[in-house]
Amino acid sequence: MKKNDQWFRENIRQVHIDFHMPEFPRDAIHNFNAQEFVAEFVRAKANVIGVFTKCHFGNAFYDNTVGHRHSGLKEDFFGEVLAEAKKHDIKVIAYYSLGTDAHAVLNNPDWYQVDEFGKVRGSEGTVWELPCLNSPYREELVIPQVKEITEKYEMDGYLFDIPYLHNHYCFCNYCKKKFYEEHGQELTPELLKTNRELVVGFGIDTAARCMKEIYDVIRKIRPEVLVNCNGAWRMGEPASVNATSDYGLWESQPSATGSFLGHSIRARHIRTLDVPVQIMTVRFTEGWGLMSCKTAEQLKFEFACIMANGGIINIGDQVLPNGTLQSGVYDIIGEAFSFVEEREAFCIGAKSVRGIAVIADNTNNWYHDKDDAATFGSAKMLIEGHHQFDLYYNNDFPDLTGYRAVVLPENVKLSPESAERLRAFVQGGGLLLAEGSATYSREAKNFALADVLGLDYLERTPYSFAYLTEREELWKGVARIPQLVEGEFIKTVPTTAETLSLIQWPLTVPAVNRAFRHPMPPAGLVSDFPAISANRYGQGTALYIAAPVFRTYWNSNHFWVRRIVTNLLDLYDTGKTFETDAPVDVEANLME
Repeated sequence: MKKNDQWFRENIRQVHIDFHMPEFPRDAIHNFNAQEFVAEFVRAKANVIGVFTKCHFGNAFYDNTVGHRHSGLKEDFFGEVLAEAKKHDIKVIAYYSLGTDAHAVLNNPDWYQVDEFGKVRGSEGTVWELPCLNSPYREELVIPQVKEITEKYEMDGYLFDIPYLHNHYCFCNYCKKKFYEEHGQELTPELLKTNRELVVGFGIDTAARCMKEIYDVIRKIRPEVLVNCNGAWRMGEPASVNATSDYGLWESQPSATGSFLGHSIRARHIRTLDVPVQIMTVRFTEGWGLMSCKTAEQLKFEFACIMANGGIINIGDQVLPNGTLQSGVYDIIGEAFSFVEEREAFCIGAKSVRGIAVIADNTNNWYHDKDDAATFGSAKMLIEGHHQFDLYYNNDFPDLTGYRAVVLPENVKLSPESAERLRAFVQGGGLLLAEGSATYSREAKNFALADVLGLDYLERTPYSFAYLTEREELWKGVARIPQLVEGEFIKTVPTTAETLSLIQWPLTVPAVNRAFRHPMPPAGLVSDFPAISANRYGQGTALYIAAPVFRTYWNSNHFWVRRIVTNLLDLYDTGKTFETDAPVDVEANLME
């Protein structure tokens, strides 16, 4: 039975209040006052708040009998905030630090995660003390605390932070024992090298089992409470982990990704899902805990990107050591939330109009990897080119009826069934754009859609970059010269495809006695291999670019690459629902 998540979908002015608080500050939590605390959210027009029950230091912030209560806590921090918030019809999500707990491991060293070098994953002066989810930490602390919190308080939701083992593997004695019981072989650092998929899979299964146990405990006590683990339902998350979360959370900090487009890109994926998903930004200019504050104008921009693209807004804040909030921050958040309140009726529940479907892969290593450059580069290019698109994960794309075009970045992983669906899409009149090694099969040593592309795969080139020869209709807005792409090209042999641009090799590979003024020499010989091609297939058309233009654009921001690809799409995608004559920093998105 699906839980009632409508309140979560309709209340998009959400604040998460970080309170990872050590015990050494002399006046820790001494100035906490629940009425004054909640009054800041009321003034700022927040309608959902995330409140701590246990922090990374392992300190409990509720009236507990299990675990270690923060020594500075005289009141029931969580309980009092919850009671006061209910008076103002503010929903409360209970935060619980799962994968980091300093008090637990410092007092039970055998609970530590152990890395491949035999070292415990300890903080060395930071907040990160990591317990293993396969150790008795789960049975002796986590589950009893979750039961106690759930039985004692009528919260609306849960957020469990850091639900995974670091990098998805651990070599503690508990993991070794369980791994041997399940797989009949020793868990060793050598196995990580020879069968990484097995070792990492065991780590992901550990997280899923732990969250399933937590989920079942909560559901038995309070079935109406929504449960989430941080990262669930973001692009590439395992289905077993998503199954333990009633809503999603995708952290989106511009300081981490290096781009302010992250909110929009993430939202264009999560709006295709059946569950509500938070896009979580922060008030801080440079990541969690830096006691800075963005301007109201900046937050309005970020909030607009999230809600206009179909996401739920969540902004992270930090409680001061003395247990108070900074009123000046809520002046800023309040101004930004007033902006949201005036517009949210047009955004809540809106669905995107179908235009282009981007089908791509993305990291599933949760917090420890950057987002994939090919995926995010394709989205950045389409946003700046004012194209209407949704973002799908590999085989998880729907019936493509209503989409005019599909874009395949080089990293896409498709099953034979999915390739056949795309073949039928093009044959029926759709437009396909693929780049680089998209759909390449090592077994077949060819593209899975070779007939659709009208090309056979030959080999990669020896150069780490090359040039595109000029094609008049594609060079609009760029100089009429060979244009550089900083990525390795692929040699293909046309079968039925028309060549629109050829690969032009660099003059040489710089080496001893072959040095140039710049490490990338100018263009040299024009090859016989297509750089850009078009193939008529059935009633549709397949376009192909023989270079990883999306990854290289994300990494280099070379405007000419984006303009050439935009010109290519504009030339063949003739049924667009809107045209936009605006600079690249204006984002266009059509919802209904």
